[in-house]
Amino acid sequence: MISEEEIRKIAKLSYLEIKDEEIDEIREKFSSILEYVKKLQELDISDVPETANLSKTENVFRGDIAKEKEVEDLLSALSRKKDNYMQVKKILYNED
Repeated sequence: MISEEEIRKIAKLSYLEIKDEEIDEIREKFSSILEYVKKLQELDISDVPETANLSKTENVFRGDIAKEKEVEDLLSALSRKKDNYMQVKKILYNED
């Protein structure tokens, strides 16, 4: 079973806050996951071909065609404007 020190180290590296009363439950769950992974590592997958993606989707690309628009047409679609410019709310963060 994984130790309490290892759980606390993983939590610190993951920027997670874990309460003392949660440690035992997390240890059990984490150990269970690791045991499952250990079982998976015992499987013989030598005959299984490598794959990067199992879905058969393909990207659809189109040409990037610019369309000229009149400034007045664009400004008429805006809810807030000032002197032929788009007006937006000020978004500033003070990190002090």
